[in-house]
Amino acid sequence: MTLASVGDMAQQFRSLRDGNAIKTELNALVESLSSGKVADLTEALNGDTVRFSGIRYSLSQLDGYRQAASETQQTLANIQIVLGKVDSSRSAAAERLLLVNDGSSAAQINEATNAARGTFDEIVLALNTQIADRALMAGNSVGAAPLANSETILADIQAAIGGAIDQATISATVEAWFNDPAGGFFTSGYLGDTAAPPERRVSDNRTVVIDARADDPAIRQVLQGAALAALAKELPGLSQETKSGLLQEAASQLYGSASDLVAVQARIGFVEASVERSLTETNAQQTSLRLAQNDLNLADPFETASQLQATQQQLETFFSVTARMSQLSLLRFI
Repeated sequence: MTLASVGDMAQQFRSLRDGNAIKTELNALVESLSSGKVADLTEALNGDTVRFSGIRYSLSQLDGYRQAASETQQTLANIQIVLGKVDSSRSAAAERLLLVNDGSSAAQINEATNAARGTFDEIVLALNTQIADRALMAGNSVGAAPLANSETILADIQAAIGGAIDQATISATVEAWFNDPAGGFFTSGYLGDTAAPPERRVSDNRTVVIDARADDPAIRQVLQGAALAALAKELPGLSQETKSGLLQEAASQLYGSASDLVAVQARIGFVEASVERSLTETNAQQTSLRLAQNDLNLADPFETASQLQATQQQLETFFSVTARMSQLSLLRFI
């Protein structure tokens, strides 16, 4: 009979390997007990990790939708702020200009024209608002302001008016400038995009459209009224009567544009509500999936504690046996 012997070096190596294996298992069990999660998920699931991987993929996808929805929500909120500023300027100007009548003094008319010029600046500046270098009211062209500056717009309208000083000609020219699709506002006033409004996916089954732009008819109506009032100051050679008439006409236009501007705000508000619903649904789905993920990844505390105790005893036994074997020598048996 042939006996297989193990050399001292091999014995020492095998002992070291076995000890490290027990220590590794013990550390994994300690980690599982402290974290509440299994240390080796593949082993815990018996190699069937398809469901866990699917949950992780879904969570990653939902996180992308949540981020897109949050950014869209912020954009819509900023657009509402811009529209609110425009409406506030419109309302204040309309109330101020409604005080102008045929009996107003030259000082009152001049004061009103100065205020009207400032109002037009405010409205254009609000519509040109950019957040993080991205224009809000320019459609897909987010890299540049949607409108030319107020000085450029008024100068272009003045050039179209020429030397006319009567209210009818001035009013008709301003209206044509803002509404002629082949010139005026659409060629030198509005600098943004005119293509279909951008769509944004905010969930796996919902996209929203952001269609508020500085060339919206409701906004053009506000700009037209504000520009008409501002021109009462800018145009040379106008009589006090013509200035008063322009201011009164502008007041009527600004007052009449309120309902259409509110409709734009309501339209954006509807989109905001849709995005909010998407965020709520996404958060609920993420919560549900994370609970399922935790169930798969959860370590049973009682089972883990039992395994930890057994492994600890195994390690103690290993050390005890190793110590005894290290004390063996041939001299003791001679």
